[in-house]
Amino acid sequence: MPKNLIHKNYLIFGGSIIATRALEYVVLFFAAHYLSKDSYGELEYYKKLIEVGSSVFAFGFPALIITYTKSKESKQYFFLWSLLFVCFFSLIFSPFLIFFNWGFLLVPFIFYAIFFNGGITPAYLLVLKGSNSASLYKIITSFLFYGTLFISIYYLDITSKAYVIATYILSPIAIIYATHEFLNQKLVKIKAKKYLRLFKKLLLSSSTLVVSNFANLMFLYTDIFVIQIISKNSKPEIADFSFALNIATMLLLIPITLVQVDVEKLKKIKSHFKTLNKKIIYLTIPSSLLLIGIYYIMITTFFDKFYNTYYLFLILIIAKLFHSFSTLFGTYLLILKKYKINLYINIISLFTNIILCYVGYINFGLNGLALASSITLGMRYFVLYYFKSKYSK
Repeated sequence: MPKNLIHKNYLIFGGSIIATRALEYVVLFFAAHYLSKDSYGELEYYKKLIEVGSSVFAFGFPALIITYTKSKESKQYFFLWSLLFVCFFSLIFSPFLIFFNWGFLLVPFIFYAIFFNGGITPAYLLVLKGSNSASLYKIITSFLFYGTLFISIYYLDITSKAYVIATYILSPIAIIYATHEFLNQKLVKIKAKKYLRLFKKLLLSSSTLVVSNFANLMFLYTDIFVIQIISKNSKPEIADFSFALNIATMLLLIPITLVQVDVEKLKKIKSHFKTLNKKIIYLTIPSSLLLIGIYYIMITTFFDKFYNTYYLFLILIIAKLFHSFSTLFGTYLLILKKYKINLYINIISLFTNIILCYVGYINFGLNGLALASSITLGMRYFVLYYFKSKYSK
């Protein structure tokens, strides 16, 4: 088993994920140290808001491209229609954003949905050109984005809306890249119409994915929004919670890497699920212990203003362990095309988490929020385990 854990594809793709997340954390750690708690909390709030909003604009297409498309042709044309649909959806949705004075978030939503990590383009490159091309794209995109983010904070003195500004600066470059990609594909009009008909039929499945992804992200960020709505001193509390959450979330690098690298193998070889699940367990548990030690060193040295978050972090690590174990099961349900089941699980988890987070925060503050997330993620894992076992038979 240890030999199987060290595979060239894992190292390359995993290295790209680690590199991109390292760039993100370098900027976030810099911001946490450089900015006041109020400014850092506001920066994190806009970051979470963009991530949740972009999940709606992406409309579930990244997951659909990864789990549904098989032939090279289907991947190319689904990429085309996905991008066009996002542009069309943005036109329809823009009056709503403008009405609520959120019009400035339109470009960040589109950029994240199409081009950034977790968006349509990385998913397309992963299934069409393989993990190496996807890795290169992620590294270049992340370097440009987080470099722009750092410049915005340090040199331009843009704090809370630095994520917004970075997407505005990089969008022209992203559009040029997408145009170049389409020109190289040499798409045929007749085939485009053929796949448009199939694409339309799959919009219902995709609509369940967008609601599911939105519910999933809202579920993961419920605690942040509960703080924003209820707390009388939200910015520093969001800063404390986000700092601990960002580091605990590092644990997800392991299942995300393993699942994305082996997604094509999961589609073809049923028995590979068990092997991959063991790899995730063998790597995440010792990694969680390592993170606990690293976090203690951080808050007793350079980040002493977050010293009060250690117990909060311990609870969040438990939550992220359940989250790590759930990643493979959720992806496998999508591979089995159980979109509605995935939707119901995420919606029920969301509403359960909202109630528990509210009760937890009112009674126990930030630790109560983390405990609520741990309970809900644990329940979600066992539900996913049940349905995966049921439908894989």
